[in-house]
Amino acid sequence: MVKFQGDMMTIKDKHLKVLLCLVILLLGMFLVPAASASSSSTIPSTPNVFEGSLKGDAAHAGPGLVISAYIDSKLVGSYTLQKTGEYKVAVDGTEKDNGKAITFKLGGIASEPVSVTYKHGAVPVELDLTFNGDFEPPTIQSLSASPIYILNDGKDFSTVKAKVVDDSGIKSVTLDLTDIGQSIVSLKSEGGDLYTYNIASTIADEFNFKFTAANPSGNSVEDKNSISITILNENQLTTTFGGSDGVFSPEEIAALVNNNNVSSGIKYAVLGTYFADGWDRI
Repeated sequence: MVKFQGDMMTIKDKHLKVLLCLVILLLGMFLVPAASASSSSTIPSTPNVFEGSLKGDAAHAGPGLVISAYIDSKLVGSYTLQKTGEYKVAVDGTEKDNGKAITFKLGGIASEPVSVTYKHGAVPVELDLTFNGDFEPPTIQSLSASPIYILNDGKDFSTVKAKVVDDSGIKSVTLDLTDIGQSIVSLKSEGGDLYTYNIASTIADEFNFKFTAANPSGNSVEDKNSISITILNENQLTTTFGGSDGVFSPEEIAALVNNNNVSSGIKYAVLGTYFADGWDRI
């Protein structure tokens, strides 16, 4: 009887194992499709890429100008030109956009009529686009900063002066002052294509500030070298303008006072520190 009971338990265990395997198999059949569906929904769609040459007035459009693509007035792609007269833009629509017309704009100007529709996941398309309008960037006729040496007291300043011209007018003229903990600022229009801005800072170092001018069509021109300013703290004045002995001589003071590249703030700081009587000691 004992042996029989053992055989019965063995058969029962085998049935339980088989049943358990069936349950696991069934669960797997239900879970795998769900997981596959979930993972497929997270796969990014393949954008519809267009590239080619720019024709018409846009043949001279150069780096910095932005070409944009729209479907039903919705922005679905943009690209900043890297080479003159050439573009490439990825149109990132959805399956619902299949067959819908795409509108291209360059610097806000729509292209000449072109028959092109969105095809979800299509291979890259070679397409030349024609734009007519003002695609020439503004011209910087003059750009300077004076004086080039200022004190880091936050009050002393260097004045940036610029003359920028464009037949279509000027939309914006800016300076990027983020290196001195400030922001991108707009220059003040003085009329006659002239613009000015006073730079002051509490941070001491040598800086080159980026200057940008743009016209209403979105064409812009940049200059990263002309606005070069050295901002000094008082401890640096002797080593920057004095002799190797660390002491100013009357001749060095006279040269400093007559140096137009040096701000009044620096001149007064030196005179106040080394000459109790001020200017009449020179």
